[in-house]
Amino acid sequence: MKKNLTVLGIHNFHDSGAALVRNGKILAAIGEERITNQKHVSGYPLKSIEEVYKIAKIDPSETDAIAVVGTVDIRHPKPFERFPNFSDSMLDWSWSTSNQKGLDAVYLYHERIQKLEGIKKILTSLNIPTSEVFFIEHHLAHASSAYYLSPWKSDEEVLVLTADGRGDGISSTASIGKNGEINRIKNSETNQENSLGEFYSSITKYLGMDWYDAFKVMGLAPYGKSENCINEIKKIINIDPDNNMCFKQNLGSMGSMQNKLTQLLRGKRFDNIAAATQLWFEKLFISWVENIVEKTDVRKIACAGGVFGNVKANKSILQLDCIDDAFFCPAASDEGLAVGAALSGYNELELQNGGKPIKVPLLSNYFGSSFTNDQIKTSLSEHNLLEKSEFIEDIDSEVGEILAKSNNIIGRFSGQMEWGPRGLGNRSIIADPSNSDLVRRINKAIKMRDFWMPFGPSILASRIDDYLVDGRIAPYMVLAFETTEKRNDLMAAIHPYDFTCRPQTVNSTYNAEYEKVIQTFESKTGNGAILNTSFNLHGDAIVWNPEAAIRTFQNSDLDVLALGNYLLKKD
Repeated sequence: MKKNLTVLGIHNFHDSGAALVRNGKILAAIGEERITNQKHVSGYPLKSIEEVYKIAKIDPSETDAIAVVGTVDIRHPKPFERFPNFSDSMLDWSWSTSNQKGLDAVYLYHERIQKLEGIKKILTSLNIPTSEVFFIEHHLAHASSAYYLSPWKSDEEVLVLTADGRGDGISSTASIGKNGEINRIKNSETNQENSLGEFYSSITKYLGMDWYDAFKVMGLAPYGKSENCINEIKKIINIDPDNNMCFKQNLGSMGSMQNKLTQLLRGKRFDNIAAATQLWFEKLFISWVENIVEKTDVRKIACAGGVFGNVKANKSILQLDCIDDAFFCPAASDEGLAVGAALSGYNELELQNGGKPIKVPLLSNYFGSSFTNDQIKTSLSEHNLLEKSEFIEDIDSEVGEILAKSNNIIGRFSGQMEWGPRGLGNRSIIADPSNSDLVRRINKAIKMRDFWMPFGPSILASRIDDYLVDGRIAPYMVLAFETTEKRNDLMAAIHPYDFTCRPQTVNSTYNAEYEKVIQTFESKTGNGAILNTSFNLHGDAIVWNPEAAIRTFQNSDLDVLALGNYLLKKD
């Protein structure tokens, strides 16, 4: 059995990215959009591939296998397929074959070859071996990112759930994870035409927002009255009456959905539509989970896929009596697929080499790029800002002091970048969460967020019970909670209508430096939380390097920039 098995994971559709896994552990993971500053960017993630080797400090020649998301036979899906080389003889098909299966094989073959050739060019240029290439089905990659990172021991049974818009022809699955292997439950696949995720996205589009803006509908929902159009919303999608592990869409082709929604929802207020959509979505989602738990009698669940980005639904799932515990992948949408592919590919390679699959629970998700103070100093010098900045040894205490003394809005750039869609302290904009006036300033001159969209708090783990009803450790902002009577401490960082919040809990194990910022703020104010939103301008990706942080600082209403150990204030 070979030591130090190393697998590169690649996702090259929207939200493309790369990840490196060695010995079952994530060494590096980054989305291409962070480097290119193009949100939801598609295509081969060349820059991400280069970057993960730099982050991991591994020579590309040490790579044992490449795991690529997607491009499997969507009509007869096999979650894991091996394509060992670039030979034209790998697919057994005869030109005399005239049935559909043969035609599918031809289509699949050419699609794979095109994809492989594109990957080969990139990897060869980087001196990355291309002799071992795996194709990982989209939903297996999601399942792997949930199961292999979940907190339970390998010999425990875990119910692994995936749900999204679509991927390789499927929109939801259920599997059992045990002993490092993931086995999909028969008849648990919902095809893409009956997608719960597409239902929510179609409503989002109907309301005039982008496909990626489903979270805005969730934020808008508390303002509306669901009863005013719930009957219409119920007509769109249900649990499949013939298979309660799947969903069934009732309006026909997704391609004609917008016209049908116009007919169905004509005259209905946008806020009421949002409220009814969220209500029905949660009801169906909960029923789906309950049905699968009842069938399997497995009460620990690990979840991934874009649908699990709905933190209100996650909250409802966590409160189910049939659930003992749940883990939600912090990069649930497609930005997490490269990690899932790498983990899946690694464990398959481990088996091939006579080993056993390895499951390594996630302890933090800081897998991205980091920059030294020397690199930061160079960037400041290039912008003629070095003399205006101050090097501070204990920068974290200083940032906490500034937050406590003033109404300053601070951009914090520190340590390794987060994996996933959230700034979790290291690439974050932070402020006093008790000052609601700051919300208007942040929205107007920095984030340009819709007025109904809340920010989130970073809360000291020691103060969870003070602020959260039925609180628990939640380091990744993937769960929503009701807030306690002490919510005035958090008013700028919770939903202003229903008083729920999407927190990040912080302790020394997870991020000691960021904890120090909040502890210092707490020592001066008594408040054990700060407002946290991702460090970016509206329309931009979360800042990647010092250059992007400086540019965002200069082109926004940020008062202070904490850049490594350098502190820069506006004149």
